[in-house]
Amino acid sequence: MSKLTVSKNNIGVAGEFYIAYLLAKHNFKVNVSLGRTEGFDLFVQNPSGVNMIISIKTTFKETSRSFIMGKKADELAEDDLFYAFVRLNGLGGIPDFWIIPSKIVAPVIKEAHKIHVETAGKNGKMHKDTNMRLLRLHDHFKFPEDWAKQLEGFKGNINLLIDFKK
Repeated sequence: MSKLTVSKNNIGVAGEFYIAYLLAKHNFKVNVSLGRTEGFDLFVQNPSGVNMIISIKTTFKETSRSFIMGKKADELAEDDLFYAFVRLNGLGGIPDFWIIPSKIVAPVIKEAHKIHVETAGKNGKMHKDTNMRLLRLHDHFKFPEDWAKQLEGFKGNINLLIDFKK
């Protein structure tokens, strides 16, 4: 029997539609950009009528412990921009997700990347500066000491978007 593989594009689409489904279920007005906008995937209005944008990062495996982001993310810190990090947990799993304001993501990944570039790797060589950033789902020396505890508050937290007011 052949092993089923899922394309990166379909993984991303699955994450977008999963979050769109959850928000629609909570009476949000949801517009999916389908890749036609740069920087965000969903334009939504919460039940109170407040508009916001959501950028979605999706991973497939249940063992995934981080999300790859671009360099722009460490500068994007807008009140109405949120990230939804979706871990699909394979073909049969129930997805996990974290809703995190960009005002929290930007400084955390910026500082983590700075520490990364200033730290030698396992081979003793300094890491090179790249356009990639990592948001980790676990405590790590490059992240705030209470990062795992912060993540607990963001996991599955649709109320962050329901209660959002500008």
